[in-house]
Amino acid sequence: MEGFNEKEGQLYVDDLPIAEIADTYGTPAYIYSGSRIQKNFNKYADALREGDLICYAVKANSNIHILKRLAQLGSGFDVVSGNELKRCIEAGADPKRVVFSGVAKSSEELELAINEEILSINIESEDEFDRIISISETLNKETKCSIRINPDIPTGSHKYIETGLKTSKFGVDTETLKNISLKAKNREFIKITGLASHIGSQISDNSLIMKSLEHLLTAHKLLLNDGHDINFLDVGGGLGITYKDEIPGDPKSLISEISKEIESLNLHLILEPGRSITGAAGALIAKVEYMKLTDYKNFAIINAGMNDLMRPALYDSWHEVKEIRKSDSDGRLYEIVGPVCESADVLAKERELNISQGDLIAFMDTGAYGSVMSSNYNSRLSVPEIIVDGSSAKIIKKRQSFEESIALEKNL
Repeated sequence: MEGFNEKEGQLYVDDLPIAEIADTYGTPAYIYSGSRIQKNFNKYADALREGDLICYAVKANSNIHILKRLAQLGSGFDVVSGNELKRCIEAGADPKRVVFSGVAKSSEELELAINEEILSINIESEDEFDRIISISETLNKETKCSIRINPDIPTGSHKYIETGLKTSKFGVDTETLKNISLKAKNREFIKITGLASHIGSQISDNSLIMKSLEHLLTAHKLLLNDGHDINFLDVGGGLGITYKDEIPGDPKSLISEISKEIESLNLHLILEPGRSITGAAGALIAKVEYMKLTDYKNFAIINAGMNDLMRPALYDSWHEVKEIRKSDSDGRLYEIVGPVCESADVLAKERELNISQGDLIAFMDTGAYGSVMSSNYNSRLSVPEIIVDGSSAKIIKKRQSFEESIALEKNL
């Protein structure tokens, strides 16, 4: 079976009992299903027209082994830092299938992107555009760019993951779009080849992205009138997954709707999915260290904390928690807390579980914005990552040692 499933009273990933993985690699640890990643990617790939492109959002999960798998499946990549670009190149990605977003690209990062001749640098401000001109002229190299517009569209998701509002730092308004378009007309080394927009994450309503598309098409007319040859529209990513009771996004229906709107315009489509490819393909496993039962509430104190999984503390997000070995007897309501010395170190509240000291539990749907957001706070060590294909497990990131964690501070 692909992905996470229960059989014979145990939680499995593909055909491998998770308890066996814990015995081999210890806890805490992140586990991924290779088959689920491929299935999620193919939901997009199978719906695309010829010439369209998936650019996986590297920020969701940047493990180089996962990037390599996606590159082999034909994925392009959406990066938001120079080091993410370097990771993609290290993973064997074609730079001509990479787009570079983000509001604070340094001169060094822009120079790297220009020298690698990536598909597009997504312009987020007029100042950034001026810097790109200067670097391109110094390098004597043509640079392909897209302009990221800000359509001022609310998505209704958490305020930290809404990126298309006029109060957001991302993208440019109409006046700035016009200024950049006019500046680019007479520049030898700059080509505006696309338009981009990304309004946020955890979107299940196609109409929100279709509204964003309307703004892109209006901007497309403006750029055509200014003489630019636009090849593609990048509608961003953001399709949601089901953490609790959310309706997941539907790549096939979204791509179909967009394709109908642009089929007469000789434009290709770029999408930047991240969470919807790796999110449900991952789980964080942990061990119950102590039980603390009080008159007010019952605590299950585990060996994974907010430094390993930041989303509950940062977004008050909900992740399903499952026992790795099931029991038929009734459970108790627990607050699941970690070892970090912060009151925010609560990974789940009011979960009915049948667990005891030493038992293993899994936080589901942590394949995106899980490991990548972890830290060494409280001098805790980063945890390993394991990918499973069928009944075979492979470590793709080793557990950090204490010596490795302080190496940059020693012998200065």
